Amino acid sequence: MEMTYGLKRVAEPQYVLPTSAWKLDNSRNLYPNELRISVNRIHLEGTSFKQICTESNYNEEKIKQKIIDIIIRRGKLHNPVTDTGGLVLGTIDEIGAGFHNPQHLQVGDTIICNASLASVPMYIEDIAAIDHVFNQIDATGYVILHDHVPVIKVDEEMPVNLLLYTLDESGTLYRLSQLAEGQSKFLIVGNNMITNLIFGYVIRRQTGSSGEIVCLLDKKTGMQVMGDGIDQLIANVFNEVHFLNILRPIHAVERLQLNQQFDLSVNCAEIPGAETINILATKAGGTVLFANLINNLKLSLYITESISKPLNVENAEGYLEDYETFDVMLVKELAGYFENAAVMKVEGADKGKDESAELTASPYDRSLIEQSKLEDFICVSRPMRNVLREIANVSKYDCNVIIFGDTGVGKEKVANLIQKNSDRKMQPFVKINCGAISPNLIESEFFGYEKGAFTGANASGKKGYFEIANNGVMFLDEIGELPLEMQAKLLRVIQDGEFYKVGGTSPIKTNVRIISATNRDLEKFVEEGKFRRDLYYRLNVVPIRIPNLSDRVDDIPALVNHFLKKYGKKFGIARGIADSAMEYLQQLSWPGNIRELENSVQRLIISAKGEDISLMDVMHETHGDLFEGSSFGAEEEESAGQDSSYPIDPELSLQEAVDEYEKGLIKYACEKYGSTRKAAKAIGISQTQLVRKKKKYNL
Repeated sequence: MEMTYGLKRVAEPQYVLPTSAWKLDNSRNLYPNELRISVNRIHLEGTSFKQICTESNYNEEKIKQKIIDIIIRRGKLHNPVTDTGGLVLGTIDEIGAGFHNPQHLQVGDTIICNASLASVPMYIEDIAAIDHVFNQIDATGYVILHDHVPVIKVDEEMPVNLLLYTLDESGTLYRLSQLAEGQSKFLIVGNNMITNLIFGYVIRRQTGSSGEIVCLLDKKTGMQVMGDGIDQLIANVFNEVHFLNILRPIHAVERLQLNQQFDLSVNCAEIPGAETINILATKAGGTVLFANLINNLKLSLYITESISKPLNVENAEGYLEDYETFDVMLVKELAGYFENAAVMKVEGADKGKDESAELTASPYDRSLIEQSKLEDFICVSRPMRNVLREIANVSKYDCNVIIFGDTGVGKEKVANLIQKNSDRKMQPFVKINCGAISPNLIESEFFGYEKGAFTGANASGKKGYFEIANNGVMFLDEIGELPLEMQAKLLRVIQDGEFYKVGGTSPIKTNVRIISATNRDLEKFVEEGKFRRDLYYRLNVVPIRIPNLSDRVDDIPALVNHFLKKYGKKFGIARGIADSAMEYLQQLSWPGNIRELENSVQRLIISAKGEDISLMDVMHETHGDLFEGSSFGAEEEESAGQDSSYPIDPELSLQEAVDEYEKGLIKYACEKYGSTRKAAKAIGISQTQLVRKKKKYNL
């Protein structure tokens, strides 16, 4: 059969694939050895996509126009950085009479063209949507394929966005699976969390739980994604995650103490010049795999030679045998994790910030990430990320821990995380509220009793907390409320590792890790003689202090949204929240901390008047006593009519609206209560804050 593709379609010699051609015949009519598909979705090569988005300042319409302009001008999707394009998904609408068809493709089949879009004729009429998570566009048009272009028939059940994204790596993922066999320490460097996760999953799949996998995501240009599935996958795949500037490789490697640690490192970063960090972090004799054409293989070889380190350096793989089967299998296994993925941060978000201050390691224990979600442990703010880091560290060691924090900060959740990530996680976990046990019963509750020990005792006796918790963990909440007499007996058990039941004569051995918690100042209690000094030092091997919600205000939006989702599902009520309402929630002091915030959100879900929780709704919930028998806020509500989302003049800016309402509230509270101390307490802020705000508003 005459090979017409190279001769007719491109300005290239016959029989040569047009990988560098700029002139394509985009006519719709087919030659005998071609097929035509109607385009549904296009996956753009990552570097090209970021370049287009950046040049368009992430304006959706400008991005669409730029892509169409490239196609019109060059006749195809062409990336000037790597000379590659991407992948296309579409439906077959015509097959040439001489098309070589070993897959038995038919008109109406959905297929993916797994060849560079720089090498096939295409015409795009319109772009309907842009997917920033997966570097893809929904488009209408057509693409012409000759019978030597690899195509994959798509199962209707397959998530096409993830499938396109994964297949864009061609055989590199399959090759990584081969390279990972028999290795133990791995590093993945990138600037897109999805890519890092897919590569990490391949390694985790190969090595199981024995592999140690570290993820480095570029802090300045990285794209993060969020969603319950994504968080779970991160927890399952990575032992540590760090966010840093990968273009400062020496600083980063030294800071994170990653030098020459890894058996195998992968670079998925679509950033020129990002090769060095992999070379520095990989041990002598190890392997570096560059997954992108943007990586400079020649430069990498020069660097390895200059530092005299023997390394196996491999570049992105193309069409390895059976790679398609491997990639499709990955997609089927990973599909559920990406169902609700959403962009969290895009390129340029950190511009203008002090780089030296930004370069901080943020390691996460992968099991802790998963458990923290299960335990409603939100850690967006730096203080809470520091707490999570402490938990990750202390969980590994079988020592006593005491958790300090005010009521409602989540001390029990911290204890849960420590236990679930310790070596005792499969053993009993006994929780005791020391302030809720009757003094008359406390000894028998802790140690149990023998049959007939006292009048009214169970005929068969009873096991105490220490016996039940043997080989496990005991959580002593409100440890400061424990009577002095019981403190002495607790100390004896900790020192000797044994105890006597009430009425018993034989010692019972016990092996218990103790986690205690208190909202009291135990050091002050020790000085006052209310708490034994020797017991305090026995319990306080590792202290963890949980900050108040007022000291971690960055967590409030995440917590509120979490509770909206949690209780919205429970109550069957879908509610959002206005920006002004969220901002006001962040200004409150929350003396009851997370517990108080959670209860408030529950009530707001039920009591809110509109589709979204408004500022007025929050005011009524948090300062209801101010509204009782008063006209304050009545005018706003009346003017708002049925739409409580606008309690203030809707022409005002968000900040102006918040200021206006705050001014009125402070004025009214001061008039009602007469003193700044009482007024501040009524509206949930400190007296100092109130005085400062009075001055601000000239009240």
